[in-house]
Amino acid sequence: MRHPMPWLLLSVLATTLLTACSTPTEKVVRRPTLGEFMPYTPLSTEPPETVNADKLQQVYQSLLALAPAADVRQKVLYRLSQLNTQQLERMALPPAAEQQALASLIAQYQQLLQAYPDDLNNELIRYQLARALDLSGDNAAAQQQMQRLLQQFPRSEFAAELWFRIGDIDYSQANYSAALKAFNQVLGVAKTELKLHALYMRGWSHFQLQQYAQADEAFLLALDMTVQPNSLDEQQSLQQELQRILSISLSYQEQASSLLALLQRTPYQDKAAERRPLAFQAQLFQGLADFLFEKDLQQAALDSYRQFITYQPFALEAAQMQLKIVQYHLAQADAAAAEQAQLSFVSLFGPASAFWQKALPHEQADLAPILAQYLDYFARQRYQLAQQAAVPEQASLFAEAVPFWQQLLVIQPFVAAEQVDDSLLWPDDVRYLLAESLAASGQPKPALALYQQLGYGVVDLNARNVSAEQAAYRALLLSERIYTTAKMNNSEDLSELSAAWWHEQNQFVRWHSRHPAAQQIALNQLTDQYQRKAFAEVASFARRVTEWPHPELSQPALVNEARFIVSQTLLAQDDFAAAEQSIEPLLALYQNDASELGRNRTQLLTAQRASAIYQQAQLGYLSVGAQLAHLQRLLALPTSEYHQSAAYQQISLQLEQQAWAEAIELMLAYQQQYPNSTEQTAISLALLNSYEQLQDWQQAADLLSAQIERLAEGSEQQRILAKAADYYLRAGNRDAARSAYRNYANRYPEPHLAAQEARAVLVQLYQADNDLTRRNFWYQQLVSAEQQQAQGTERSRYLAADAALQLGLYHSRLFEAVLLQQPLRDNLRKKQAHMTTAIEQLQTSMDWQVADFYSQAQYQVASLYQQMAGALLTSQRPKGLDALALEQYDLLLEEQAYPFEELAIEIHQQNAALVTQPLYDKWVAASFAKLAELSPARYRKPEVYLELADDAY
Repeated sequence: MRHPMPWLLLSVLATTLLTACSTPTEKVVRRPTLGEFMPYTPLSTEPPETVNADKLQQVYQSLLALAPAADVRQKVLYRLSQLNTQQLERMALPPAAEQQALASLIAQYQQLLQAYPDDLNNELIRYQLARALDLSGDNAAAQQQMQRLLQQFPRSEFAAELWFRIGDIDYSQANYSAALKAFNQVLGVAKTELKLHALYMRGWSHFQLQQYAQADEAFLLALDMTVQPNSLDEQQSLQQELQRILSISLSYQEQASSLLALLQRTPYQDKAAERRPLAFQAQLFQGLADFLFEKDLQQAALDSYRQFITYQPFALEAAQMQLKIVQYHLAQADAAAAEQAQLSFVSLFGPASAFWQKALPHEQADLAPILAQYLDYFARQRYQLAQQAAVPEQASLFAEAVPFWQQLLVIQPFVAAEQVDDSLLWPDDVRYLLAESLAASGQPKPALALYQQLGYGVVDLNARNVSAEQAAYRALLLSERIYTTAKMNNSEDLSELSAAWWHEQNQFVRWHSRHPAAQQIALNQLTDQYQRKAFAEVASFARRVTEWPHPELSQPALVNEARFIVSQTLLAQDDFAAAEQSIEPLLALYQNDASELGRNRTQLLTAQRASAIYQQAQLGYLSVGAQLAHLQRLLALPTSEYHQSAAYQQISLQLEQQAWAEAIELMLAYQQQYPNSTEQTAISLALLNSYEQLQDWQQAADLLSAQIERLAEGSEQQRILAKAADYYLRAGNRDAARSAYRNYANRYPEPHLAAQEARAVLVQLYQADNDLTRRNFWYQQLVSAEQQQAQGTERSRYLAADAALQLGLYHSRLFEAVLLQQPLRDNLRKKQAHMTTAIEQLQTSMDWQVADFYSQAQYQVASLYQQMAGALLTSQRPKGLDALALEQYDLLLEEQAYPFEELAIEIHQQNAALVTQPLYDKWVAASFAKLAELSPARYRKPEVYLELADDAY
């Protein structure tokens, strides 16, 4: 049967009511017990006959033919009507046949209602009659039956559906007021889905009556239902239709203003939520804007965006709508309007806005890239305008750029590198331009703080167009300007500003000494100290100029001026000896200068030198510097009785100054000139110390070797020999080092650890020469010495264990090189000998229980046994054996090889067991791998992974 209108739940409800109307009224009969039944016999059991609707109809028709009692007849007739209805529903009839069947059903329903007007089942019968009439196209008769049913059964479970169909018929007949009443009735009794359609039709009814405000409310309530969490997927198309209808209705009113008023006066029906979702509200305004754009009502569409932005200023969707306003103006090539919209975007949603303060991190991150572009553009625009403007206007224009720079700094941490155009400024470029704008707009103190942050925070700024040096220099100039202005105005904080200016100079010289002005600034500070008579500070400030950290950038004229100030300071302090020393190079310099400055300085310094020498003669004491100067002059004079003392004192002064090279030269000259001096021993010790300080190990070692020859046998000679050997080694003189260490190892077996260390060095030296014979000799010496030692140290055992391991590895390689070829007996004897020696050495290494070597030695032992087994099996067979003899020979070899392989497995197992100690390294891992090859059934097992269900997540 076709269904031209939405009759909901008909079949289910009909079946339910039929079941109810056929409830038996007979008395309850006692149920027989299990014992009263006949025994069950499977052979006598037949399947019950299936009863279908056609057979039931035949049964009921047969009952009617028997002329039953009135109450039975009534029940049968009602049952037949239901069966006929169900049969018609299941059948797919042609239209004519369907109309004929419907007419028959209608006649049956009418007869039943007429014959039994008070039957309780008439609610269903009248419902089905109305439905059949409606399906047959008789809307008036159908509507009459629906109204009679509702009058007779006002609380019928069909009420919502019937009222909806009544309203639907009234609406189709343009009787909108009546339809509106019917749909309101539906809303009073209907469930969610039918309520949604009723709201939809109520809205249309109001719309047709030109009651747009009421229509809007109905449409909005329907839309509310489509966006709730339990809304159905099929409601999506209805949602789109509702959105468009609502937009059409609003377009007849005041568009966005009407929508805003609608939202404010219409409560949200979802009790679980306090308000309509922001995304849904934004969708309403966006839908209205889309419709208005479609109808070429651009300004009204833009107003829809603006209304939402004003209504929900803290919604991310509001920011997105403002961006759409920007895009609209850009698409229209209206640069002025687009720029104004961008400014509004920054004002409403930028870092200085209330929105930004309340926004979630992901919302800030969403807006950051576009905000960065806008802020960068407006900041640069104001900055460039300020640069190009007349001087009186510059300060105000720079001030306009300041908030844009400041907000851009807030935004940049939220912007990933891949989200922005490469043309955007880098963070420290922004800070620099902000500082420039602050300074030019009359805000020097915050500008200075920013310059200092850039200039001294880090050397490598996150910038492309500015350097720390450049920022620091701007800070220097600005600090000077602040101080100068305060000085001119006699400011109360002049002392504080003076200290700040002084500190700024110190910072600049310290951090940015490569700047061309840095050395001049250092000289200015030196001059200032001298003029203020702060003589105690002059020397340190002078060194900042004369000992410039970048000699290639040092300016000679500035250096000479600093030295001149130093000489004048020394004279002012009556330090005539130092003054004389400072004057001498200056005098030599200026004597070659033909300029007026050179002539004046030559004249002045000549007089000052004469005065200084004279004043020195009057002093009763001498400074260290003066002593050295006088000693040098004394030594330049002809030989005198004071030469030896002067030379010795000169050496002492050089040593005090840690001038090791100069001191060595003087000491060598002293030893040669005064060989019988009582200071020779002290000179030798000082000479050795100087060589050590200079790390001249060859000279130090030669000096010690010479001393050894003059010493008697004993502990002192042993100590010096060990030291000489070490110094030769440090100097890279392997021959001398080898000789010295060999001498030490042969002569001094005690202390044991020192002797072992000497033997270990000899091993390294012979290894470097690839002299394996001597290397192995000293390896054996290490092992033998440790075996003879009752109580070695951890270090000595370590050295011995390593030596034994290396010897074992060496013999293992010899073992590998011997091939079991004919003559087999000889080669087998050689191979067994190497194997035995290797295993003995490896076992010796293992005996010392050194973790670094134990697992490797044990692995190597197992490997030797395994290799021996393999070598036996692959050995060359004797010639001339027949097949039977060859087979017996192979069996014999296998019997010989089997014990070796078993030993290999056993030792690999022992090595693998080290993991329980715990000890696990690559050799233990290698044993596991070998065991997987040799005993796969036990060790080569697949790993099993337990998968945990993630239902809990």
